[in-house]
Amino acid sequence: MKTSILGLSLLALLVATTATQAAPEGDKPARKGLPAKRDGDRRDEFLKQHPELRETLEKLKAMSPEERQAWLKEHPEIAAKIEKARAGLKERADNLTPEQKEKIKAGLKERAENLTPEQKEKLKAKLKERGEDLTPEQKEKLRAKMQERLDKMTPEEKAEFLKKHPELKEKLEGDKK
Repeated sequence: MKTSILGLSLLALLVATTATQAAPEGDKPARKGLPAKRDGDRRDEFLKQHPELRETLEKLKAMSPEERQAWLKEHPEIAAKIEKARAGLKERADNLTPEQKEKIKAGLKERAENLTPEQKEKLKAKLKERGEDLTPEQKEKLRAKMQERLDKMTPEEKAEFLKKHPELKEKLEGDKK
């Protein structure tokens, strides 16, 4: 009797394992509560496809915007690869449905709200540092984009936003003068 129960259990286990397929490594669903792939993962995938670019990208990060532009003009083949990767990202972003865009915005907003005060200060400092490295054209483009976002806000949303970001209020008032 014991042998038949053991045999039946092994048979059931064997049938269950053969009936289900294992998900390939890259297709595993995200565990509950954990995000699926993040942008850092995509960057790692890109660098695996183009290992020669890893060192180059590290060099580019350390350069000023002007140095970066000059270097890319001297190396058009690498500039083309980077542009191709950007185009792929832009295409994926353009193909998102409005629901997907809202979901992404909500997730980013939630992540921002869950930051500790220290993390928020660190992020502000990093963004400010990046802003200082922008070229005048990039700064103007960013200013126009920010103004466009502010114009779309209701007066209440704008007031709340400017209350949270007094440094932007000063800059915007300076631009109006």
